[in-house]
Amino acid sequence: AAAAPAKAGAAAPSLADLFRSRGVRVGCALFLLQQFSGINAIVYFSSSVFATAGVSNGAAASAAVGAVNVLGSAVAASLMDRAGRLTLLTASFGGMAAAMLVMAGGLGLPAFAPVAGPIALAGTLAYVAAFALGAGPVPGLLASEIAPARLRGRAVSAAMATHWVCNFVVGQAFLPAVSAVGVSGAYLFFAGVCLATIAFARAHVVETKGRTLEEIEAIMG
Repeated sequence: AAAAPAKAGAAAPSLADLFRSRGVRVGCALFLLQQFSGINAIVYFSSSVFATAGVSNGAAASAAVGAVNVLGSAVAASLMDRAGRLTLLTASFGGMAAAMLVMAGGLGLPAFAPVAGPIALAGTLAYVAAFALGAGPVPGLLASEIAPARLRGRAVSAAMATHWVCNFVVGQAFLPAVSAVGVSGAYLFFAGVCLATIAFARAHVVETKGRTLEEIEAIMG
């Protein structure tokens, strides 16, 4: 049977309509917070940070970062429908904040200078593993689940646009920030964003596990 024709005269939602939706705003905010938690600064500049900390084989360390990210993402896929999106998201950002605080102390406090390299390596791998378990995959899934049906395609596009704009900003700003406040200062900022994201998620993110899209839309208003 032929598909039913679209309703004549139905206007596409405007940009104002899009951002009146709580689900759209929350989805975009999650990607903004994800990027400003420092993940791409870690990925893009891990070799430079490792070299600064005295790690001799920065290329191998960066390869380890990628491997941990892939492995963590595979584990997250198996946990998504068992643990729940909100649980994974908050646990993930909590682990990222802890790793950033450890690295900030290890790279900034003179007492830890002799072991700065191992701290940088272990902290980076722990941060990436925590990211892959929730902060990486969950925002993309939630952006599609919490948006109203009539806005879903545009909502996901807006979330992805937020992701790439913030990705670019962080990539451009990281090295100037390190020059201004040091690696430890930049990592403390990222840790603060991670902790703020936990508070934001608990206040604004709906647990979608086990709920239909219609139920989620009703909850999100």
